[in-house]
Amino acid sequence: MVRGNSFRRARAVRRAGLAVACGALVVLAVVLVRGGGDEDAVSMWVSVVSAVLAVCTFALDLVRGAEPEEAGAADPPAAGRRRAADALAEAVRTQWTAEARRLRLPGPASLDVPWSPVGPPLADPESAGPVPAPRGGDGRPDGIMAAFRATPSGRLVVLGEPGAGKSVVAVRFVLGMLEERQEGGPVPVLFPLAGWDPSASSLSGWLAERLAADYGSLAATTGDGRTLARELLDAGLVLPVLDGFDEIPPAAHPAALRSLAGELDSGLVTCRTAAWADAVRRGGVLPGARAVRLRALDLAAVSAYLTRTTGRADAWAAALEAPPAHLARALRSPLAVTLARTVYEDPARDPAELADPDRFPTAERIEEHLLDAFVPTAFAGPGTAWHPRAAHRWLGRLARDATDSTGGLAWWELATVMPRPLRLLGPALCAMLGTAALLVPIAKFGGGVVADWDTHGSAVLNFAGILTGLCAGLALLLPPTPQTPQGWRWLARTALRTTAAAAVVGVGLGLLVPPIVSSRLGAVLTPRPAWYLNGCCFGLILAMMSAVAGLSHRPGPLGLPWTGSPGGPRTVRALGALVVFAGLAVYGYTGAQVPAATCVVAGLVLLLAGLGRTDRPAGRYVAPATALRGFARGLLRGLAACTLIGVCAGAVVGVIGGSFAASRIHSVPDWKPGKEIEGWRLLRTADGERAVRSTAARDVLLVERAALDAPFAVARGARITRDAKKGAFLGPVTIRHSPDAGWVTDWPGGPAAWRGRPVDAHNLVLALPEPVRLWLVRRDVSAVVLDAVGPLVAFGVLVGLIGGCASGVYRALDTPSDVIRAVGPRSTLRTDRTATVVRSAVAALLAGAVCLLLIAVSGRGSTLGTMHTELWVPVGTSTLALSAWGRTATARVWLAWTGRAPWRLMTFLADAHRRGVLRQSGARYEFRHQRLQRRLATTAPAADRHAPSSPPPPSDEALAPARSTGRNSG
Repeated sequence: MVRGNSFRRARAVRRAGLAVACGALVVLAVVLVRGGGDEDAVSMWVSVVSAVLAVCTFALDLVRGAEPEEAGAADPPAAGRRRAADALAEAVRTQWTAEARRLRLPGPASLDVPWSPVGPPLADPESAGPVPAPRGGDGRPDGIMAAFRATPSGRLVVLGEPGAGKSVVAVRFVLGMLEERQEGGPVPVLFPLAGWDPSASSLSGWLAERLAADYGSLAATTGDGRTLARELLDAGLVLPVLDGFDEIPPAAHPAALRSLAGELDSGLVTCRTAAWADAVRRGGVLPGARAVRLRALDLAAVSAYLTRTTGRADAWAAALEAPPAHLARALRSPLAVTLARTVYEDPARDPAELADPDRFPTAERIEEHLLDAFVPTAFAGPGTAWHPRAAHRWLGRLARDATDSTGGLAWWELATVMPRPLRLLGPALCAMLGTAALLVPIAKFGGGVVADWDTHGSAVLNFAGILTGLCAGLALLLPPTPQTPQGWRWLARTALRTTAAAAVVGVGLGLLVPPIVSSRLGAVLTPRPAWYLNGCCFGLILAMMSAVAGLSHRPGPLGLPWTGSPGGPRTVRALGALVVFAGLAVYGYTGAQVPAATCVVAGLVLLLAGLGRTDRPAGRYVAPATALRGFARGLLRGLAACTLIGVCAGAVVGVIGGSFAASRIHSVPDWKPGKEIEGWRLLRTADGERAVRSTAARDVLLVERAALDAPFAVARGARITRDAKKGAFLGPVTIRHSPDAGWVTDWPGGPAAWRGRPVDAHNLVLALPEPVRLWLVRRDVSAVVLDAVGPLVAFGVLVGLIGGCASGVYRALDTPSDVIRAVGPRSTLRTDRTATVVRSAVAALLAGAVCLLLIAVSGRGSTLGTMHTELWVPVGTSTLALSAWGRTATARVWLAWTGRAPWRLMTFLADAHRRGVLRQSGARYEFRHQRLQRRLATTAPAADRHAPSSPPPPSDEALAPARSTGRNSG
């Protein structure tokens, strides 16, 4: 009832607001008529206000969305949880059905593993008896579902030896339970326990984190602050299937068992028999748990399987007719059997060699041989693009270095393989190169939107400073992950760190190039050190804006918000075409190149994004109202945070620089007018202002830059190499300060104004001898500091405006990709690339519009100069470099350069998946078996961590003569 009243009050407030607006419209019309305005003017004003009012009303209605009273009764929380559970069930079914189909589970090629019940001490003696034995001797894994349903506590433990097929049983259990699941019932979800640290997080907390990370829609928060994943767990709508208890460090087994006892209401756990026995001995039995053990395969079943599923029936029949004990023992595990089937599909190989006691004296040696030969055999044969030795080497390095805590290969986590300095330097270098690729042509051909550099060296110093500032800012400011809380405390820390880093740059500016004449940003000839330090400030500001916008050190893959909407791509294409036409119209009517090019490029990006192939997972799409609300929240947050941080940092830098400048200015005596110093006479104007006049003729050049409103004068020999010299004057020069026009010149017999505009003498002041310059600009300390602070505070406001636009766009289009229901890793990478480019283009478009408005209002001759454009251009390039796609591109280059992976890494991984070496779990790859991963990681040389080298090749029997068809199955 309270919610209904609040909605009615909100609706009443909106209606009252509309009534007031309509009344204001009527009053405006009356005032215009009584004021003598003609009817056309009245009609125009009424039409304009009506249009604005209509647009505001539409935007308000779109942002607020449908109210419960208008859209129907609000769904109760239980119904929402049931819908989320059904969506989760569909995602899990999609994930594991495809993998089971590739592994031929079930089917004629599947290998059924027998099992038997296990009693105390591995099971709880207080439970209602052991698991009933399989009826009729049926030991197939499907029977484990019946054993689970027969367990009163709902806690079943599946034990087995290494390679016994526990993970396959877990997959088949998940698929079987999904087939029997009723709508709204618990969803079986497979969780590899290798990534769980019981000492760091509880079981329920870790399960909620994994659900939210793997199934992006479950990361949404509900009314009470919990994630939807946590709500599903608390409501009992998730049935955990915990695979690999033995993967937890043995020291943590007692704590893990206690957590299972207190938090696992129902679920399946798999573990090695010896590890479970040791854990139970040290931590106690799991209360209410029953246990089953996967038995070793019978030799007759193995022989029947190998002769049935391969084309080598006679060879296997001969090899297994009277096998030695070690061979029979080695082929009792499903892993070894499937590996042997793959390795000896090659007609050039004879499985009888496994019985050779000299080459394979033990069962362990046979298993190592099969593991070593598996990858080269899978990549052998005609038509392969990879050499078997190289494939074995690359997979070994990836298995050692690139797998996460769960043993998965996620392309967006590849950047963690690089050394930490490269994780910062790589994206920063990419952002700097992208910025240079845009800024240099705009500075050269952009009609003065960006001021050109004095020399090539100045440009290099400027970009080197941007790189330094970006590296420092990325290290200090970016949150570790997108899930890092970014509340007010985090913003306060970001502000303090940004201000502290800016203060360091301010000290450098104060020591090397203090603002003695006052600050003029981007509009004067800047000393060489200032180019580098200014670049540091730019890089730091870019990193700060990225942090406020939500970018992180480990970004996840992005999706496109309109993907799930049937009409979304068409709308995006229409919007892209509209923006392209707008850019062409801007160029046609105004001739402005940079705004027109920005519109055209952004429009083409949207148009291509609407046409491109992307992941289209089932589920709800992001509604326009949700995107607009995200933009509004991001805009307000970014505007407030970036303005506050920018103003504080600018004020600190200004105070530091102004203090150094005041100290330098007051270090010389206040000489009387008439004194001559180094060819300059000190003067006082009629209004008491200070001025200086050369005692000899000075060779002065007149320069006109498109980036500035007024022409300026420089002394011959100044660093002006890219500007056309528009004129020259030889004679005595007087330099003074005008309250209206700034620094101006009086040239007896020469032009005080050129082409109707006063000549700016700011750069002549900078070229004066230091004692003369210090005397000329002498003023109170407070005035010196304020002159230095003012432009930098204005720059802080500019940072807030651009940062607000960027933050709004980033958060509006921040749609995490569904990495579980994804078509595949390559498709997810392609979608993230598209989403990143779209986000960058839209952010640059909005930020550029704001900058052009500021340039139109303040003029090019303002204290901000052309800082507007120089700041918004890197907004898009830095986003590209800091995205998951950008960081992965850097990591792929480093991996290939150091020999750890091929240049076509994603193609190689897809081929490894096709050949059965890897399995696919949504957008991730996983090694076929953990023992294969460990073996590959063990054979990879440790020296390869820092320098490319070739690991010792697998044994001769593992490689020769590997000419199989390159196909296998699980």
